[in-house]
Amino acid sequence: MNPRLGKIVLGLSAAGYPLTELAIRRLGRRGAVITEVACCGLAVRDAAMVMAGVPTRLRRGPAILLWMELAAAVAASGLGLKSALDDDTRTRARADAGPAEMARRVAVGALFGLHTVRFRIYLRPDQGRR
Repeated sequence: MNPRLGKIVLGLSAAGYPLTELAIRRLGRRGAVITEVACCGLAVRDAAMVMAGVPTRLRRGPAILLWMELAAAVAASGLGLKSALDDDTRTRARADAGPAEMARRVAVGALFGLHTVRFRIYLRPDQGRR
């Protein structure tokens, strides 16, 4: 990957959580759908990597991070489904968050945090391989 493009993608990944929250606050349900698509897309990609045997080709740390990212992506996707289907998403995003909304925020934050760390490892010359 082009180093400049890699840094741009790394920056967008690091800004993923604030961008998703901004999208939900500004766009309401449409922003929640965008967030859900991003979380589901990462879940599908991570699941495909696991099914293809990628963790066996990685060092132990990056392999564990891949499994953790998959778990966070599945959790974020499941917890975000209510926001994507609810017309009152914008109001709830600005109001005091209940336990379900807080769990969704934690899952999405963990997902993008883990994705950023894993992508940083991927940008190294050995890409985390054994």
